[in-house]
Amino acid sequence: MTRDREGKEAPELPAFTGSECLMGFFMAVLALIGPVLLWISTRFEPGDDDRLVVIAMGTVFTLGGLGIVGSQLWRNAKAREAHRALDRTGVRATAEVVSSKRIWVGEVTTPADDVDLVVTGPGVTPFNARLLSEEVGRYETGTVVPVDVDPRTLLFRLAD
Repeated sequence: MTRDREGKEAPELPAFTGSECLMGFFMAVLALIGPVLLWISTRFEPGDDDRLVVIAMGTVFTLGGLGIVGSQLWRNAKAREAHRALDRTGVRATAEVVSSKRIWVGEVTTPADDVDLVVTGPGVTPFNARLLSEEVGRYETGTVVPVDVDPRTLLFRLAD
């Protein structure tokens, strides 16, 4: 194994799975609650102490919701850009699994494989990489899998 160079896995592309759509729905609701509370605060009588509480809650929900939605959109845009960069400058290489161990993620209910790889290929100086795979048992020691690699940044993704 080469110890001096470490590769980094490309971020996951956003998926339109049921859970992602549900999360998007809740983020949209959170972003909309704040403006609704701010609108409701205009319906109170002047001098009512509850109005200040509703204004404060509306402001917090508005800023928090916009922050969460904005950060999610930013993360998705960065992931798409990373994959576009791999499409433009990446080369096809191979990754050999040098070790794989089963771990539990989340609340000790989801198994995953923590996989160590050595990536080699044309125009790529060999480097180490680590992969967390939910496809349990797919990457056994000695398995060789195709990867796309940016030789300059060592960003990689599993090839289709």
